[in-house]
Amino acid sequence: MKFPVLAAATLLTLTACTTTDIRSPGSQQPLDRSIPDSAPTDSDRSFTNGTPREPRPKVEAKSRYGNPPYYEQDGKVYHVLDSADGYIDVGVASWYGKKFHGRRTSSGEIYDMYHFTAAHKTLPLPSYARVTNLDTGVSVVVKVNDRGPFVKNRLIDLSYAAAKKLGYDDKGTARVEVQVLASPRSNGVGANYERGELKIPPIKDQVETPQLFVQVGAFSDALRADTLAARLRDFFKQPIQVTSFKNNQNITLNRVRIGPLDNGETAERILNQLRQYDLGTTPKLVTD
Repeated sequence: MKFPVLAAATLLTLTACTTTDIRSPGSQQPLDRSIPDSAPTDSDRSFTNGTPREPRPKVEAKSRYGNPPYYEQDGKVYHVLDSADGYIDVGVASWYGKKFHGRRTSSGEIYDMYHFTAAHKTLPLPSYARVTNLDTGVSVVVKVNDRGPFVKNRLIDLSYAAAKKLGYDDKGTARVEVQVLASPRSNGVGANYERGELKIPPIKDQVETPQLFVQVGAFSDALRADTLAARLRDFFKQPIQVTSFKNNQNITLNRVRIGPLDNGETAERILNQLRQYDLGTTPKLVTD
């Protein structure tokens, strides 16, 4: 699930559910994707004392991380809901466990597989939701504090504890209903969920929303950047910009960007087009 990852102007990388070294909670070492996820063993422990309980739904402020107006993952652009009031949906739930235990979630909290939490692609973080197994009628209340699952036809990723309560920890997936019980208050900006449909206002009408670009690449060689920009202008009608900046090593780089763009669908289409060409770069969604 996880992170491109995130503050509104700083799209942190969401992973397919984020987590870190279990012996050092919060230390975000690179995740070895060759290692399969698994349920806990007898030697695994929660990071908190006592028996974890289902959270009590409450309205909280949006977390500092995990709530950009939109982000890109695997070539698809996702719009984070400004408000989840009235949200209810039906789909497939999966779960994540030991592989992510102790790693940071997209919201910045530490993932504990023994707590009742979940990852969702678009709900504002943190939100609280009731998840019901449609085959058994069993429900669990979870705190949504992470992004994902970025797998086709998956609606939500539950913690191991939540999946176990719903009775599908040994199966992997289950058909569920997700109903939001509490979420951050709307600030009137961004996408909303109204009467079962996603409503996305044009970016130009989202006053507090940063501008959206597709960054094609960043080069120390200004001539290379200008040459690439000239090539792009032959294929795209959107503005092509070359701007310079200093990175953390105080090296001047020239970034080539397409935009600003009107909406996430346009960005997604451009990203998919660019991936058909061998540009020697990795195009990505950025804001300014």
